[in-house]
Amino acid sequence: MQAPPLGDAVRHKVVALLRACFNCLALNLALVIASVFVITLPVALNAAAVALDHWRVEGEDRVVREFVHALRQGCWGRATLAIGGPLAMIAIAAEEVHFFARGGAPVNWVCLGFGAAALLIGLSTTGYVVVMCSRQPSLAVADLWVLCLRLALQNVLIIGPLFALEIGAAALLGLLDPALALIGLPLAFLSLVRLTADLGARRAGFARGAVAAPDARKVSGPDKLSRGEPGRTQV
Repeated sequence: MQAPPLGDAVRHKVVALLRACFNCLALNLALVIASVFVITLPVALNAAAVALDHWRVEGEDRVVREFVHALRQGCWGRATLAIGGPLAMIAIAAEEVHFFARGGAPVNWVCLGFGAAALLIGLSTTGYVVVMCSRQPSLAVADLWVLCLRLALQNVLIIGPLFALEIGAAALLGLLDPALALIGLPLAFLSLVRLTADLGARRAGFARGAVAAPDARKVSGPDKLSRGEPGRTQV
């Protein structure tokens, strides 16, 4: 069988690259619009993570359609509670660090250390929760927190700083130039969090475990994953 001309192969690769760029920009814009009220941020992150997983696992590149479908079919209360809980922990720990950063009595330095440790664990746990919430929709919120906290503690000295660096860099870039939010910063941040969570899972011994994306081959029916039905994952 004759191979396709070199020009056709290059053209197909260019078209695929342009389509991927368009999908990234479109999904990023959908994420920004859905997060505009702040309180909807956990739900928007969950829907974007679902769309990214379907794109990576199934090759479903209608990412905006998947995003909207995840928003409509997802449990808003569960996503808000699951992701909002660790975010509240981060806010409290950050305030404690800010309060005791002035130093003073020895007890203030002790409290500063506890606050910094809580902040690092909170950032790491939040990274895992953002990924886990979309990949394990049937898992109870309490069980989700316990599993993500376990992963965070097992990787606190290596993966924890990576999560902290990613969240800090995204926040700083967003404050310095808010226009970056429109050209891919939120989606790039979410993609880095997913990669870091997968790395942390492998380091903790979950090679095909808790944060692995659902395997389309294990789901009967051609459209179950695209409709958000969870696959079976061993923990």
